[in-house]
Amino acid sequence: MRFSFAAVLCFFCVVGLASCGGGISTPVTTPHPTSPAHWVAGYYVAYERDMLPPDKIDWNGLTHIIMSRVLANADGTLNINFDWDATNGPLLAQDISAKAHAAGKKAILMLGGSDNGVGIHDAVANHRATLVANLVNAMNSYGYDGLDLDWENNIDLDLFILFVQDLRAAAPNAILTLPGGPLNANTDTVDPKMVTLANLVDQYNLMSYYPATSWVGSGWFSWFNSPLDGMKPNTPVSIKDSFDRYVTAGVSKEKLGMGVGFYTICYTGGITGPNQDTNIGVSIQGGDHTYPLAALYGLNGIYDESARHWDATAQNAYLSLAQPESHGCQYVPYEDEESLIAKGNFARDNGYGGIILWTMNQGYVPSHSQPNFLFEALRRGFIDPTVQPVVGISIMEGDSWIAPNGTLQLHALVTGASNKAVNWNVAAGCGTITGGGLYTAPAADTSCTVTATSQQDSSKAATAQLTISSATWDPFTNIVISRAALSWAEFVPQDATVSSMSIEMNGITQPLMLNYIQYGTSYPDFAANYAFPLAATQYTVHARSKNNRTATTLLTVPACNPDINGMCL
Repeated sequence: MRFSFAAVLCFFCVVGLASCGGGISTPVTTPHPTSPAHWVAGYYVAYERDMLPPDKIDWNGLTHIIMSRVLANADGTLNINFDWDATNGPLLAQDISAKAHAAGKKAILMLGGSDNGVGIHDAVANHRATLVANLVNAMNSYGYDGLDLDWENNIDLDLFILFVQDLRAAAPNAILTLPGGPLNANTDTVDPKMVTLANLVDQYNLMSYYPATSWVGSGWFSWFNSPLDGMKPNTPVSIKDSFDRYVTAGVSKEKLGMGVGFYTICYTGGITGPNQDTNIGVSIQGGDHTYPLAALYGLNGIYDESARHWDATAQNAYLSLAQPESHGCQYVPYEDEESLIAKGNFARDNGYGGIILWTMNQGYVPSHSQPNFLFEALRRGFIDPTVQPVVGISIMEGDSWIAPNGTLQLHALVTGASNKAVNWNVAAGCGTITGGGLYTAPAADTSCTVTATSQQDSSKAATAQLTISSATWDPFTNIVISRAALSWAEFVPQDATVSSMSIEMNGITQPLMLNYIQYGTSYPDFAANYAFPLAATQYTVHARSKNNRTATTLLTVPACNPDINGMCL
């Protein structure tokens, strides 16, 4: 379930429009001071538990963990499946809070999400005492220190204020946090009732990440997922501008936190960097759960140090690629150590509270020697700038297959170091490798090990096993190709090792989008969003495996007899 997308959008009515709630605002009261001066609060979601198992959480990089989520029913009762089930969800929630407390951290229980607005509204309007009692009971039963109140649509601000006041009275020692929207400088103003509400809680954290920060089309320029600065009419959202205007409206600085998405977005249509016109033929790809930072930096990720650039205004990194990656993008803005530390320095230097991560699961990189390097950067930026970084290294292609006399471009990911360069090495008789990581295999079948050693810290090295083999690979046996619409076809190879596919159209090789991984089989479902002919047509299709084997064949996209809506009958 991906409720974070709509969550950001739906909250705009709260910050910008007085019509979201009626009546007279309640005077500001002061909550108890339970939060640290600078917080790092990560949302942990059960549906991504395999991406970050609880025993792999880096507690040094957090002050709070926010467990997602309980849902409000209209009668004030709670759904406690935690987006899993009624048995395993609560067990996971208890495990997370226990581990947080063992590490000396605070655990917060999330209520709601963008799809729970009606339930919360009806419960608060008609059964507020019941809802409050059930929330406090759940918080205590599962071992949590507070509540994160994600009421994100169908909001009545007057009811919201009463709800928070009742929670405070029922649980005076609870930490109460609230996610809110960043401000679009072209359209949004701060509702005075929002100021009242923000000052009632301990943390007011802005969901300052895509899709609340970037758009495409007439009038919009390419921008970033979580930009620190750089608000202007065609990129109208930045953390600094939103903070400035909330403070001017009366929200206490120390209560304000920024938001970072631990996922990336990217731009199609030939966009190669920020501040480029997106008027024609441009789309934004990726986003929450679809393009996690773990995929960007992990095995066969596209991160390439030679393509990295830094935007000094937005204080964000981006890749400008010579060729489109699998989403059809050349411009890929993302978070890295430098951008996270910059955000921490900004908060510390200006007296702001901290940062939230949606979702922390997406920032764990298991293929790297320091899989929590992003959390370590947050620790240095927000919690303890005196901590010395630890150098980490990985070869992003991992163990790979290569044909005799074939070539493979290898990339090293070095973190925790100012010098990102490595020395490449391969044993005698195992081919050659250039200083830039371009490997050429020997003529005979064999097995070789390639090594990348950090130039900054020679004690840190990564290896990859290379299998040089003339054996062929055929992932196209029994492949299923379906045609749902004029401009939509899906390719499902019956092979779980396939990592990417592309199709040749009009002389250009276009990447297929990874639609999803089939449950139960782990077969990948790739989609092509192109205007195919009505008649069945044959195309050249390429596939790549997780260990970098390649294969090419001719495949036929089925014919389509479209209805009035363009759907194939």
